[in-house]
Amino acid sequence: MSQEFDMKELYNCADKFINLANDLSQKDTSGTVGTALRFAAARYSAFELSVVSEDFEGEKEVIKKRLLDDYSLMLEENIESYIKHIKENR
Repeated sequence: MSQEFDMKELYNCADKFINLANDLSQKDTSGTVGTALRFAAARYSAFELSVVSEDFEGEKEVIKKRLLDDYSLMLEENIESYIKHIKENR
């Protein structure tokens, strides 16, 4: 990730979103919850960066690349974790 975080706090915060998504998925199994979570992450990221950026329009491509790189790394780590988990529990 581009910034350093307190990983325990990051995981605790992420778990709150995941728990909400799990609760919502109990009522809607169409896949809408996952799509809504990704949309919310994109929307919040755009808002958060618009507040802290001095030249949001000018920095748009650099910001997008940084966010996409972060997401790609996080997704890869989580996919590998699930692959390992599935193999261990067969």
